[in-house]
Amino acid sequence: MDDRRPERRARADARLMEAQSVLQALDLLDRWRQFGDPVVVGSVALDLVVRADIDLEIYSAAPAAGEGFVVASALAGLPKVREIRYRDSRDKREDGLYWKVYYELAPARTWTVDMWFFAERRRRTGAASMIPSIRAALDDEKRDTILAIKEQAIEAGSRAHGHWLYRAVLDDGIRSYPDYLAWIGKQDVWERTTWVSASG
Repeated sequence: MDDRRPERRARADARLMEAQSVLQALDLLDRWRQFGDPVVVGSVALDLVVRADIDLEIYSAAPAAGEGFVVASALAGLPKVREIRYRDSRDKREDGLYWKVYYELAPARTWTVDMWFFAERRRRTGAASMIPSIRAALDDEKRDTILAIKEQAIEAGSRAHGHWLYRAVLDDGIRSYPDYLAWIGKQDVWERTTWVSASG
């Protein structure tokens, strides 16, 4: 067994706890529930946190920018929220409304929260649709491989591409960062996908 595995697991556990504390401090799920169904996705939902980043998708029958700005306005009044960005991508590939929050947990530790406000019809192609199959396919070895590749990407000044990394490890047998780089070079990372893990 890789003797660094326990250390990676401990780091991931600590980051997950930190992410959960940020979600609680910002009260994001309750703030969004008045306008839709908020779902935590990405690495926090899968307990694979390496970057200080939280991903949230909110689904509504008729998402409106004004509703999102009610949430954003409340967040802007919090002392550790340093910046909020907004983008309307309803007529773009993403097909949704987007806010990004920068939350300064400590002077040298800023978390970002990516919040996508989608119409309900987008749920089947959103990250929320992938979570159950990914979670079911993870075991200790695959979880550690994903954490190791994510950490090596950061050390190299890069990043692993979300669900593409999960797909590489869970379905295509990728086990190292160099192999992942070769694999991802053949993918269209901007492709909208309905991928779910075949292993799950």
